Amino acid sequence: MTTRTAPARRGVQGDPLSPEQFVRFRDLIEERCGIHFDDSQRASLSASLRARMQQLGLEQVDEYYDRLCRRTPEDGFRKLINLVTITETCFFRDPSQFRLLRRRILPTLLAERGAGERRTLRIWSAGCSTGEEAYSIALTCWDMGLHLTHPDWTLEIVGTDVNTEALEAARRGLYSARALRNVEGRLLERYFRPEGRRFRLHDGITRSVRFETANLKQVPLPRPAAALQDIVFCKNVAIYFRPEMTRRLVRGLHESLEDGGFLLLGHSESLWQMDEGFALIEDEGAFCYRKLASPGDTAAPRDANGHRAGPAPGSAPPPPDAATGEYDRCLMAFRAEEWTQAEQLLAALIQSSPAFVPAHLLLGGVYVHRGRYPEALEQAARVLRLNDLEPRAHLLLGMLAARSGRSQEAVEALRRALYLDDSLALAHFWLGNLYRDRGDIARARLEYQSVIHHWERQTLELTEVFASDLSAGQLVTVCRRSLQGLQTAG
Repeated sequence: MTTRTAPARRGVQGDPLSPEQFVRFRDLIEERCGIHFDDSQRASLSASLRARMQQLGLEQVDEYYDRLCRRTPEDGFRKLINLVTITETCFFRDPSQFRLLRRRILPTLLAERGAGERRTLRIWSAGCSTGEEAYSIALTCWDMGLHLTHPDWTLEIVGTDVNTEALEAARRGLYSARALRNVEGRLLERYFRPEGRRFRLHDGITRSVRFETANLKQVPLPRPAAALQDIVFCKNVAIYFRPEMTRRLVRGLHESLEDGGFLLLGHSESLWQMDEGFALIEDEGAFCYRKLASPGDTAAPRDANGHRAGPAPGSAPPPPDAATGEYDRCLMAFRAEEWTQAEQLLAALIQSSPAFVPAHLLLGGVYVHRGRYPEALEQAARVLRLNDLEPRAHLLLGMLAARSGRSQEAVEALRRALYLDDSLALAHFWLGNLYRDRGDIARARLEYQSVIHHWERQTLELTEVFASDLSAGQLVTVCRRSLQGLQTAG
């Protein structure tokens, strides 16, 4: 699902919200459903509020605010949420993840769950919008013939969303051609029928999915039927939450999954720095997370490739304050390009605090600047043994592979880094260079534009330990020049 704030509507009268009014409504909406509006969205929120006030025959913004505060969310707040959230999605929005679902996740779970008495698979589309994602899951299962090959199994697919109008549209199962743009021709012919300028989904598919109203801000998380789930899709939802709300959501999703269950997020979302007991799974460029076995459970789950999952990422105890202070000394030597001193200080720090990831990464940066690439490669490997969700370790692997001319390996490592942390400017930059050298101009442009976008939004992460001789502003300038060069070439 993608939920975005509604654009300003024509014909809506009234002045924009004052700064104080904007803050009051913004905080009320975030308190009740977790969606956060930043200052750039004041006009769109104002338009949505005015539209709702016209429906109610109200003229004063403060009167509407008091009315919302006096009533329960069910009495009127849902109508407002339906206005400020617009659903924009399509079937099979991320084809690579649905290939992963089909080829790895479902076969793995059917094999593992089939070894016991249980014959039920539960799949939850959390933040399902108008139903395209949930129905894509159902279409995948039907096209695999699971109802024929596993007739004694029960497949429960549930979609939930806070937008009640979107859920009503989902239950109707009637979609535009644009929503079906990723549906293969054979699936379109088999499971949809034209109805005017739209397409009606097969009754068997619509009956196989249940839709419910649920607010992902609630604690505990309102999982379907209060049952543990085997697979959860929660894509492009957390990007509208503040970090603390995202952490609470991730905890709730973790608690909602069976051990060995799978979590699929959007491209710009990750669990980095959220120690929730997940292992990162990658298969042919697609990513997901798998919940590790509960502590004390000796039957650790296997990943999508059949390997046993490793220890929970970030499980090492936090370093003592002394380690952090000593790291600052190492960083000062690094910034002064005193490579020998920095290396000696880092070696001592790692000996006293072997699980302190920043020290390993900084030492890798020292090796890179001294041209000792095999040792830098080993440092990246050590970090990944401590935490396989550390994006900067994957960034280092990608940079080293690119320097060695291993283009495909570099692309895979850099994509993995960006899946974990999309703000890594160096990963976008190196990917842009690799795509440019391959002649893939469209992708190269997107990577350079991502650097500029994060710079403008002040969310850019330079990763100083791998670029001490380059400022963020200089990197952005290089990306802009590269874009100009690509436009000239195109």
